[in-house]
Amino acid sequence: MSAPATTTALGPSGLQSGVWRDPAFARYGTAQVLSTTGGAVSVVALPVVAAVDLHASTFQVALLAACSRLPPLLLSLPAGALIDRYPKRPVLLVCEATAGLVLATIPLTSLVAEPTLVQLYAVAFLVSSLQLVGSTASIAYLPHLVGPDRLVEANSRLGAGNSAADLIGSNISGLLTAAVGAARAVGADCLTYVASALLLTGIRHPEPASATRHDRSLRGDIRDGLTYVWREPTLRPVILANTVTASAMAASAALFTLYTLRHLHWTPTVLGLVFGAGGAGGILGGLLARRLSQRDPARTVLTCLALAPVCQLPVVLVTPGPAGQLLVALAMALQCASAVAGGSILRSLRQIITPPERQGRTQAAATWLSFGLRPAAALAAGATATLIGLRPTLALTALLLTIPVAMLRGTPLHRLRQLPTHADPAASTGPADLSVRGTGSTQSEENTL
Repeated sequence: MSAPATTTALGPSGLQSGVWRDPAFARYGTAQVLSTTGGAVSVVALPVVAAVDLHASTFQVALLAACSRLPPLLLSLPAGALIDRYPKRPVLLVCEATAGLVLATIPLTSLVAEPTLVQLYAVAFLVSSLQLVGSTASIAYLPHLVGPDRLVEANSRLGAGNSAADLIGSNISGLLTAAVGAARAVGADCLTYVASALLLTGIRHPEPASATRHDRSLRGDIRDGLTYVWREPTLRPVILANTVTASAMAASAALFTLYTLRHLHWTPTVLGLVFGAGGAGGILGGLLARRLSQRDPARTVLTCLALAPVCQLPVVLVTPGPAGQLLVALAMALQCASAVAGGSILRSLRQIITPPERQGRTQAAATWLSFGLRPAAALAAGATATLIGLRPTLALTALLLTIPVAMLRGTPLHRLRQLPTHADPAASTGPADLSVRGTGSTQSEENTL
């Protein structure tokens, strides 16, 4: 079934109303912003619990990062196949509520004892698994909610909103960590997930019945999604380039908190403020994404990719002190602005190209191919840093980020001068991420191109 008409989603004022004026999208978008706000708290708080409270080693902190990045490799393909068979909003709602309950074990444990590293590993893995399933359902649900003509606007507004949430959450995390401790600060994340689930229960927008064949095996659905992505000439090179970018960013993120706390002597409050600068940059990127997509989407994406390694260098070069903190904050803001702008364009392109009945599987295949190597990258970063040091390892991640631009030259994306307006009907009859959440910021890592 095709996506609903845009005017149906937007009400009587149609295209002039803006997606945030649609009550269904407003609930959906606010729910995403709330969970991102809480997620930004945990991004700072969980590594601080490990590094400061539990005195974890470099490899143990990297292992925590690896646990949170393992689900895309293990779960994304079956999750996408199942999501295409069932309504997507209930899946998203259950994932949000359950993630809040799992995270609640950290602050509850801290009331009577210190959390253990094993508990942190388990919580990081389970919450990341729920986020993965919920994100796949959310991205597959969006085209039904707003229609194909409003996808770029919706994705760019979500990017700006999530970046604002990242900014708020990162700043709150530093203050909460200083006031009540990192373990108890995770309680704020629990509350935002519960609030997000409550908002999603109020959406009354009708969701079309699934067009996926239920008589086919789950393995057949997974194979269909992978085949479609691999044979689609625009998506394949983008996803391969994204694999390199996501792996390099995961390696950097695994070490960033430890490096800044122990070698640059930042406090958790400063760390939260610097992460917040990334959120501010993401807001700008989200606001500019729609305009940039109308001018030259290919040049925008390639420019964003080219900025990534440049923005990684300051953390390698700076010395302890306020000047270095400011420089890293500015670099993270630019990095997140480019990641959100480019990521919004590429996500919209994938959603437009993909037929409605393949949205979940295509998103899952893109996630698996792009992000499947992140846990190995995080572990490799930890092992490499143990051998040669944190600073040289971070420099190597910046060098890796120069590769994706070269990979996309000469591809169909490089020749793209405007986004298509609809999926090719022929694509749904036979086989023919890019996802939303630098150096440590959720925005720049999850919006890798």
